[in-house]
Amino acid sequence: MKVAGFGEIMLRLSTTKGTTFTQSNNFNVNYGGGEANVLISLSNFDIDTRMLTKVSNDDIGKSIIKYLKSNDVDTSFIKSDDKRTGLYFLELGSGNRASKVIYDRADSAFSNMKIDDLNIEKALEDVDIFHFSGITLALSEELRKLSMKILKYCKEKNILVSYDSNYRAKLWSIEEARKATLEILPYVNILSAGILDAENILLMKCNQQDKYEKLKYYYDEISTNYPNIKHIFSSIREVKSSSVNTLQCNYYTNKVLYSSKVQLIDDIVDRVGGGDALTAGILYSIIKEKNPQYICEFANAASVLKHSISGDANLVTKEDVENLMNNGVGKISR
Repeated sequence: MKVAGFGEIMLRLSTTKGTTFTQSNNFNVNYGGGEANVLISLSNFDIDTRMLTKVSNDDIGKSIIKYLKSNDVDTSFIKSDDKRTGLYFLELGSGNRASKVIYDRADSAFSNMKIDDLNIEKALEDVDIFHFSGITLALSEELRKLSMKILKYCKEKNILVSYDSNYRAKLWSIEEARKATLEILPYVNILSAGILDAENILLMKCNQQDKYEKLKYYYDEISTNYPNIKHIFSSIREVKSSSVNTLQCNYYTNKVLYSSKVQLIDDIVDRVGGGDALTAGILYSIIKEKNPQYICEFANAASVLKHSISGDANLVTKEDVENLMNNGVGKISR
């Protein structure tokens, strides 16, 4: 099985924990992007992956390709362009101070990607799952057109489509997101979306007060309106502070909602990429045809472990995830 991802990879500049933007004289450098994060995590679970993107035609672009290759992601279909690499700045939160993100990605190489830049037939020739997100759709009208062309090809060739709603208010309006989402949902098979996505993007309403009953109601509605969507998932996070959260995965299939046990994360190193780690856990478990309860427990444990790792990507193995699932936080592995 092979998973392809389509999205932007940015240069990430982050403060050290306990330091604000205004204090910082230097930044830690990583690369990040939702689709790439998912692929890197899957590669660490021994799943074949391929990145579809465009990078800057300079040493930064070459470094991005090297970064992907070092994590066993196929880079054969990455284009380059004289446009810049997008940046994002991350101020890591701590205690009662939340993290902050500043984007500097306008007119980047990826946001200028054209339909003719990708040979869809060759890029997806041996691919089983295609993954992308709302962030990709938000960046340009041309990318939305290219995404639709890819989705139609996936439907024709029976390639499963995984979509993470991933709404970012700093990138586009809720009205733009709604229009694009309604256009692509008939082509989606695996959907990452929560209560806020159902209410704000899909304009759904219900009288349920309990969060699980509400989630079940919305997922029933989505699966009824879009029978092509066979898997829906999201997480429930309780933020006690920037350093202490609880996390639970909810996974829906065949009209049944499954919930993982609630995991406590009591010393968050880096929260960014936690949702991508969850998605990778879901996709891995679907590929391996695991039972629904395993799927949500594995995905939740994968996301929990990501919070202990600096940078955007989750670098743990499936054995690490299963060890947390089955044994909790235990003694040192020797």
